Amino acid sequence: MTNDSGARARAAARAAVTEPIPVAAVAAGPAAGAEDAVPRRRRGPAPVREWESAAVVVALILTAAVGSRLVVAAGVSVGTLLAVALAPVWLSAAAKYRWARTFLALGALCAVTGPVLTTLAEPAHVVDPLLLRENYVRLAELVLGAGALLWARLHLGVRWLAVAYGTGMLIDVVQRGEPSFKFGAGLAVTVIVLGWLTPGLRPGRDVWRRIPRTAQAIACVCLGVLFAVDNGRSAFAMLLLTAAVVLWQVRMDKRSLRRSAWVTVGAVVAAGLAAYGGARALILDGAFGTAMAQRTAAQLELSGNLLAAGRPEMGATAALIAHRPLGFGPGVPVNSEDLAVAKHGMSLLGYDPENNYVYDYMFGRGIELHSLFGDFWAVHGPAGVLLWLFLLLLVVVALVRRTVRGMADALLVYVAILTAWNLFFSPIYASVPMLILAVAVLLPRWADAVSGESEPAGKAGAAQDAGTA
Repeated sequence: MTNDSGARARAAARAAVTEPIPVAAVAAGPAAGAEDAVPRRRRGPAPVREWESAAVVVALILTAAVGSRLVVAAGVSVGTLLAVALAPVWLSAAAKYRWARTFLALGALCAVTGPVLTTLAEPAHVVDPLLLRENYVRLAELVLGAGALLWARLHLGVRWLAVAYGTGMLIDVVQRGEPSFKFGAGLAVTVIVLGWLTPGLRPGRDVWRRIPRTAQAIACVCLGVLFAVDNGRSAFAMLLLTAAVVLWQVRMDKRSLRRSAWVTVGAVVAAGLAAYGGARALILDGAFGTAMAQRTAAQLELSGNLLAAGRPEMGATAALIAHRPLGFGPGVPVNSEDLAVAKHGMSLLGYDPENNYVYDYMFGRGIELHSLFGDFWAVHGPAGVLLWLFLLLLVVVALVRRTVRGMADALLVYVAILTAWNLFFSPIYASVPMLILAVAVLLPRWADAVSGESEPAGKAGAAQDAGTA
């Protein structure tokens, strides 16, 4: 195969896994290999464009609704209700994604095993009905929302899916009235900007929009500075790492794509360490204010590194797992014995647990261990740990595979890095929106099996420049 044909084949494969496909192909059910990207020729009339346009509009509304988290009643959001109403549609479309059924099965397993864990905990614990409902609503929001967005991605492509979802997140910020950039509009703006800078097709058009990787990297740095000014140290470091991974692909030798996986992993790890060290040095030098520099220095003196600084929840998580390996179950708060065990685990880290944060936030109503691992384990037990492991593997595999192939745009890299951070260091409620987007963006379509060794007919010409964008 010549270099030109190889480049066109890679471009075709990239377009096949990121771009919308016709409604007729979605309704036809799952297909293998390149058939997902290349609809079969029809002898009859072409699909009705009005129907395709209606599907795009529905997908846009659905995506924005899921991102907005507008609550109707009993904690149930508009997006969740729409996902339930459209379940027959997106359940069949989910078959077009590898591992989508595994994700849905693990979500169902968490729902089914919840009552068992609650029953086991009842003799020594008081079950809170409101907490029980909240946990099930949160699980439904994650699983149903992600499933619905997988269908929407088939019609919108990754680019417009991210823009619509970020717009919905902005609606959520407005209704919460959060004024800060770090906890408010920052994440939504990042999703919209990086989504807009993702190469792609406008729904209903066949014109490929190229975005230079340098532009994506510059946008990441600018967004990171905005976060750093508002004390967003972790977001600043993650966006610097995203820019480094994006720029790494510019210099990647495309002739050795299949042999550079370990090199890519090493480069990502090295870039992460460099971003962490660079961000720490800038903060300690006072680049983002004296207050942030003093606070960071105090945390480093206490724990030795920023990742473990101020994380007493890790001690509580380890102690509670040793005390109750099966978890607690939905709706089950800790009792006095569990609280004593958690406090002892935190005290082993040199942290004084006698404060309102422990009594009110961590164990006031339910169990909040400030990490998706701890929260999934506490609420859903072993099934929650399996779901957590699936999400972790999805992040790692998607990031490495796309980076090795030179197909990891800034949005995908940032979503993967932020999700990996949330899996270890963020509470479940604040992490659900990005978890939904991560599953929708990172899950590979079956068309991803199209390798650079074969060129799908009719698709390479439309996406000829995609692989080098």
